[in-house]
Amino acid sequence: MNRRILILGLAAVLVLTATAGCMGLGGPNPKVVEDSATKDISLSKGLVYNVNAVIQNDGGDGDVTVTAKLIDEEKEFVRDQASTVVFIPSGETKKVSLTLDGDVARTYKYSIEVS
Repeated sequence: MNRRILILGLAAVLVLTATAGCMGLGGPNPKVVEDSATKDISLSKGLVYNVNAVIQNDGGDGDVTVTAKLIDEEKEFVRDQASTVVFIPSGETKKVSLTLDGDVARTYKYSIEVS
């Protein structure tokens, strides 16, 4: 009798675990599906990059941290960095915009990370 209960219990755990994995209950699984950046000159801030990203969540509902970095192309250091946390439901996408400050005399590239 105890053996039967143990086997049924293990089977139930395996079914619940498999179902949870298929339903994305393990938390968000974000990825960047589109990104762009535009630069503008501001009298108060100098060079400003507006970085836009479309984030797709292939996992469960949850908060996603989006970080944009402005990297000096010549010296390879991070000139500016900005982050935000957004809630993205399972299977949906969200557009995120972040602003980064640069120096007019430098050339930059940008990167976007999600977690």
